[in-house]
Amino acid sequence: MKAPLPIVILGAGGNSLGIIDAIAAANALSPEAPPYRIEGILDDIDANQGKSVLGCQVIGRIADAQRHRGCRFVNGISSLASFRRIPEVVARTGLGREQFETIVHPRATVAASAALGAGSIILAGSVICPEARVGDHVIILQNTTVNHHSAIGDYATLSAGITVLGYVEVGRNAFIGGGSSIVPNCRIGEGTVVGAGSVVTRDLAAGRVYAGNPARELEGSPHALIRA
Repeated sequence: MKAPLPIVILGAGGNSLGIIDAIAAANALSPEAPPYRIEGILDDIDANQGKSVLGCQVIGRIADAQRHRGCRFVNGISSLASFRRIPEVVARTGLGREQFETIVHPRATVAASAALGAGSIILAGSVICPEARVGDHVIILQNTTVNHHSAIGDYATLSAGITVLGYVEVGRNAFIGGGSSIVPNCRIGEGTVVGAGSVVTRDLAAGRVYAGNPARELEGSPHALIRA
Protein backbone atom coordinates (compact mmCIF):
# COMPACT_ATOMS: atom_id res chain seq x y z
CA MET A 1 0.00 0.00 0.00
CA LYS A 2 1.34 3.43 -0.96
CA ALA A 3 2.10 5.70 1.99
CA PRO A 4 0.24 9.02 2.18
CA LEU A 5 2.12 11.99 0.77
CA PRO A 6 3.18 14.29 3.65
CA ILE A 7 2.03 17.88 3.10
CA VAL A 8 3.29 21.07 4.73
CA ILE A 9 1.05 24.14 4.42
CA LEU A 10 2.56 27.62 4.30
CA GLY A 11 0.51 30.01 6.43
CA ALA A 12 -1.92 29.49 9.32
CA GLY A 13 -4.51 32.02 8.17
CA GLY A 14 -7.98 31.55 6.71
CA ASN A 15 -6.82 29.90 3.49
CA SER A 16 -5.20 27.10 5.48
CA LEU A 17 -8.70 26.08 6.59
CA GLY A 18 -9.74 25.56 2.97
CA ILE A 19 -6.60 23.58 2.19
CA ILE A 20 -7.05 21.34 5.22
CA ASP A 21 -10.70 20.82 4.25
CA ALA A 22 -9.71 19.89 0.67
CA ILE A 23 -7.13 17.38 1.90
CA ALA A 24 -9.60 15.86 4.38
CA ALA A 25 -12.20 15.51 1.61
CA ALA A 26 -9.68 13.83 -0.70
CA ASN A 27 -8.67 11.43 2.07
CA ALA A 28 -12.31 10.62 2.85
CA LEU A 29 -12.75 9.24 -0.66
CA SER A 30 -10.11 6.62 0.03
CA PRO A 31 -10.03 6.01 3.79
CA GLU A 32 -8.12 2.73 3.41
CA ALA A 33 -5.37 4.42 1.37
CA PRO A 34 -5.56 8.18 1.95
CA PRO A 35 -3.45 10.13 -0.57
CA TYR A 36 -2.26 12.79 1.90
CA ARG A 37 -1.06 13.29 5.46
CA ILE A 38 -0.64 16.82 6.82
CA GLU A 39 2.77 17.11 8.45
CA GLY A 40 2.03 20.58 9.77
CA ILE A 41 1.97 24.30 9.02
CA LEU A 42 4.81 26.82 8.70
CA ASP A 43 4.08 30.43 9.62
CA ASP A 44 6.26 33.45 10.48
CA ILE A 45 3.82 35.19 12.83
CA ASP A 46 5.04 34.89 16.43
CA ALA A 47 1.51 34.52 17.83
CA ASN A 48 0.86 31.53 15.56
CA GLN A 49 3.79 29.44 16.78
CA GLY A 50 2.44 26.24 18.36
CA LYS A 51 -1.10 27.10 17.22
CA SER A 52 -3.45 24.34 16.03
CA VAL A 53 -5.63 24.86 12.94
CA LEU A 54 -8.35 22.22 12.55
CA GLY A 55 -6.08 19.81 14.41
CA CYS A 56 -2.95 20.66 12.37
CA GLN A 57 -0.03 22.13 14.30
CA VAL A 58 2.16 25.08 13.37
CA ILE A 59 5.56 23.36 13.45
CA GLY A 60 7.88 26.25 12.59
CA ARG A 61 8.60 29.17 10.32
CA ILE A 62 8.83 29.49 6.54
CA ALA A 63 12.63 29.19 6.63
CA ASP A 64 12.24 25.78 8.30
CA ALA A 65 10.94 24.29 5.05
CA GLN A 66 14.39 22.86 4.35
CA ARG A 67 13.99 20.62 7.40
CA HIS A 68 11.02 18.90 5.77
CA ARG A 69 12.48 17.97 2.40
CA GLY A 70 10.63 14.64 2.38
CA CYS A 71 7.33 16.55 2.23
CA ARG A 72 5.41 18.37 -0.47
CA PHE A 73 4.36 21.96 0.13
CA VAL A 74 1.43 24.21 -0.71
CA ASN A 75 1.06 27.94 -0.08
CA GLY A 76 -2.00 29.27 1.72
CA ILE A 77 -0.72 32.79 2.42
CA SER A 78 -2.84 35.38 0.64
CA SER A 79 -4.97 38.28 1.77
CA LEU A 80 -5.22 41.86 0.63
CA ALA A 81 -2.51 42.64 3.19
CA SER A 82 -0.16 39.78 2.27
CA PHE A 83 -0.71 38.67 -1.34
CA ARG A 84 2.16 40.72 -2.77
CA ARG A 85 4.57 38.72 -0.60
CA ILE A 86 3.61 35.34 -2.07
CA PRO A 87 6.55 35.16 -4.55
CA GLU A 88 8.99 36.11 -1.78
CA VAL A 89 7.48 33.59 0.67
CA VAL A 90 7.73 30.77 -1.87
CA ALA A 91 11.31 31.75 -2.75
CA ARG A 92 12.28 31.86 0.93
CA THR A 93 11.48 28.17 1.30
CA GLY A 94 14.46 27.42 -0.96
CA LEU A 95 12.45 24.62 -2.58
CA GLY A 96 12.18 23.67 -6.22
CA ARG A 97 8.95 23.78 -8.18
CA GLU A 98 8.72 19.98 -8.07
CA GLN A 99 8.35 20.04 -4.27
CA PHE A 100 5.04 21.89 -4.40
CA GLU A 101 1.79 19.93 -4.57
CA THR A 102 -1.34 21.02 -6.39
CA ILE A 103 -4.41 20.46 -4.20
CA VAL A 104 -7.86 20.13 -5.78
CA HIS A 105 -10.93 19.67 -3.61
CA PRO A 106 -12.94 16.61 -4.78
CA ARG A 107 -15.99 18.84 -5.19
CA ALA A 108 -14.14 21.09 -7.62
CA THR A 109 -14.34 20.38 -11.36
CA VAL A 110 -11.27 20.53 -13.58
CA ALA A 111 -11.71 19.85 -17.30
CA ALA A 112 -9.44 17.24 -18.87
CA SER A 113 -7.99 19.86 -21.23
CA ALA A 114 -7.35 22.43 -18.49
CA ALA A 115 -3.82 22.89 -17.11
CA LEU A 116 -2.93 23.45 -13.45
CA GLY A 117 0.46 24.67 -12.26
CA ALA A 118 2.54 23.46 -9.33
CA GLY A 119 1.51 24.40 -5.81
CA SER A 120 -1.91 25.76 -6.76
CA ILE A 121 -5.11 25.14 -4.81
CA ILE A 122 -8.63 24.78 -6.22
CA LEU A 123 -11.24 24.71 -3.46
CA ALA A 124 -14.76 23.26 -3.25
CA GLY A 125 -17.31 24.18 -5.89
CA SER A 126 -14.85 25.83 -8.24
CA VAL A 127 -14.80 25.00 -11.95
CA ILE A 128 -11.80 25.14 -14.29
CA CYS A 129 -13.21 24.89 -17.80
CA PRO A 130 -11.76 23.35 -20.99
CA GLU A 131 -8.53 24.93 -22.29
CA ALA A 132 -8.20 27.15 -19.21
CA ARG A 133 -4.70 27.55 -17.73
CA VAL A 134 -3.86 28.12 -14.08
CA GLY A 135 -0.27 29.03 -13.22
CA ASP A 136 1.96 28.06 -10.29
CA HIS A 137 1.06 28.94 -6.68
CA VAL A 138 -2.39 30.21 -7.61
CA ILE A 139 -5.10 30.29 -4.93
CA ILE A 140 -8.67 29.77 -6.17
CA LEU A 141 -11.19 29.86 -3.36
CA GLN A 142 -14.66 28.31 -3.23
CA ASN A 143 -17.26 28.55 -6.00
CA THR A 144 -15.12 30.37 -8.55
CA THR A 145 -15.28 29.63 -12.29
CA VAL A 146 -12.44 30.07 -14.76
CA ASN A 147 -13.96 29.74 -18.20
CA HIS A 148 -12.57 28.36 -21.45
CA HIS A 149 -9.27 29.68 -22.83
CA SER A 150 -8.67 31.96 -19.85
CA ALA A 151 -5.24 32.13 -18.20
CA ILE A 152 -4.47 32.85 -14.55
CA GLY A 153 -0.89 33.98 -13.93
CA ASP A 154 1.51 32.62 -11.33
CA TYR A 155 0.93 33.71 -7.71
CA ALA A 156 -2.53 35.16 -8.48
CA THR A 157 -5.39 34.96 -5.97
CA LEU A 158 -9.02 34.49 -6.97
CA SER A 159 -11.31 34.88 -3.97
CA ALA A 160 -14.65 33.10 -3.54
CA GLY A 161 -17.58 33.36 -5.94
CA ILE A 162 -15.74 34.88 -8.92
CA THR A 163 -16.75 34.41 -12.56
CA VAL A 164 -13.93 34.66 -15.07
CA LEU A 165 -15.44 34.41 -18.55
CA GLY A 166 -13.69 33.23 -21.71
CA TYR A 167 -10.36 34.46 -23.12
CA VAL A 168 -9.48 36.47 -20.01
CA GLU A 169 -5.89 36.96 -18.84
CA VAL A 170 -5.26 37.55 -15.14
CA GLY A 171 -1.71 38.75 -14.56
CA ARG A 172 0.98 37.44 -12.26
CA ASN A 173 0.35 38.11 -8.55
CA ALA A 174 -3.01 39.83 -9.19
CA PHE A 175 -5.70 39.77 -6.49
CA ILE A 176 -9.37 39.45 -7.50
CA GLY A 177 -11.87 40.13 -4.72
CA GLY A 178 -14.82 37.87 -3.94
CA GLY A 179 -17.97 37.98 -6.05
CA SER A 180 -16.33 39.77 -8.97
CA SER A 181 -17.09 39.11 -12.63
CA ILE A 182 -14.71 39.56 -15.56
CA VAL A 183 -16.23 39.74 -19.05
CA PRO A 184 -14.61 37.98 -22.03
CA ASN A 185 -11.34 39.13 -23.61
CA CYS A 186 -10.22 41.36 -20.72
CA ARG A 187 -6.62 41.55 -19.54
CA ILE A 188 -5.84 42.26 -15.90
CA GLY A 189 -2.30 43.44 -15.33
CA GLU A 190 0.41 42.08 -13.09
CA GLY A 191 -0.13 42.92 -9.43
CA THR A 192 -3.52 44.51 -10.07
CA VAL A 193 -6.19 44.47 -7.34
CA VAL A 194 -9.90 44.15 -8.19
CA GLY A 195 -12.22 44.95 -5.28
CA ALA A 196 -14.94 42.57 -4.11
CA GLY A 197 -18.13 42.55 -6.15
CA SER A 198 -16.63 44.39 -9.12
CA VAL A 199 -17.54 43.92 -12.76
CA VAL A 200 -14.54 44.18 -15.07
CA THR A 201 -15.53 45.22 -18.59
CA ARG A 202 -12.17 46.38 -20.00
CA ASP A 203 -8.42 45.86 -19.67
CA LEU A 204 -6.95 46.95 -16.31
CA ALA A 205 -3.44 48.35 -16.00
CA ALA A 206 -0.75 46.63 -13.95
CA GLY A 207 -0.20 47.48 -10.31
CA ARG A 208 -3.34 49.55 -9.81
CA VAL A 209 -6.53 49.08 -7.78
CA TYR A 210 -10.02 48.96 -9.31
CA ALA A 211 -13.51 48.50 -7.90
CA GLY A 212 -17.17 48.97 -8.80
CA ASN A 213 -19.59 48.20 -11.62
CA PRO A 214 -18.04 48.82 -14.02
CA ALA A 215 -14.65 48.62 -12.32
CA ARG A 216 -12.91 51.98 -12.11
CA GLU A 217 -9.52 52.90 -10.71
CA LEU A 218 -9.38 53.90 -7.05
CA GLU A 219 -6.77 56.62 -7.26
CA GLY A 220 -4.51 56.96 -4.25
CA SER A 221 -5.33 53.49 -2.88
CA PRO A 222 -2.66 52.29 -0.43
CA HIS A 223 -2.88 48.85 -2.04
CA ALA A 224 -1.65 50.11 -5.42
CA LEU A 225 1.88 49.51 -6.66
CA ILE A 226 1.49 52.21 -9.29
CA ARG A 227 -0.55 55.32 -8.56
CA ALA A 228 -2.11 57.70 -11.04
